[in-house]
Amino acid sequence: MREAAEIQQSLLVEEPPAFPGFEIACRSVPAEEVGGDFYDFHDFGGEMLGLAIGDASGHGLPAALLVRDVVTGLRMGIEKDLKVAYVFAKLNRVIHRSNLSSRFISVFYGELEADGNLIYVNAGHFPPVLFFKDPKGPLTELELATGGTVIGPLPEAQFRRGFARIRPGEVLVLCTDGILERRDPKGEFFGTEGLAAVARKNMNASAEEILDRIFATTVAFGDGRPFEDDATLVVVKRKEA
Repeated sequence: MREAAEIQQSLLVEEPPAFPGFEIACRSVPAEEVGGDFYDFHDFGGEMLGLAIGDASGHGLPAALLVRDVVTGLRMGIEKDLKVAYVFAKLNRVIHRSNLSSRFISVFYGELEADGNLIYVNAGHFPPVLFFKDPKGPLTELELATGGTVIGPLPEAQFRRGFARIRPGEVLVLCTDGILERRDPKGEFFGTEGLAAVARKNMNASAEEILDRIFATTVAFGDGRPFEDDATLVVVKRKEA
């Protein structure tokens, strides 16, 4: 367990990189000593920022090793400047060969440009939600679901790129199932509705404040009990012009 914890801590960055025009906040709370969640960032010199979040099946050393392999594979693929959909397809083949087919990991990876354009692939992960203000209507949201299946079980998998745009004042929230599947004393899930309610209420707050309030709300929702599953959250907010 100590070795697994060391592997996990070596992968999680303490602070997200600075990216001009955006605020970024992140936090991961493992349900046990070692979890199977991760987040990661790829700095492309200020013109573009890569961001990832993932959730491996299981806990402990097997999950930590699977996360290590995926994070390392992503970093190597991205550094070679390959197309992100191709990187995912190749990464899936490697993970499938090196693990039992019953093990899998969901991953979301996006490349955010300075002008707010976002190219992404969602490999079976809970869709991140982009909260935006429609000039002709109320606050609405967009789920970033385009991509493909989880990584690992299938020897061959194809992935598609999705596209979105983060405009000034808009907020992108990425999380794992520890947040969405948090239960109240009656057994009800916090869900996307609970997440959206907190995000909508705090759109004018900073990314760090939004993250703090989502965590505080989910803790209270579960009556203060420890998280049943690993809970990871990344909040990206584009600054107002």
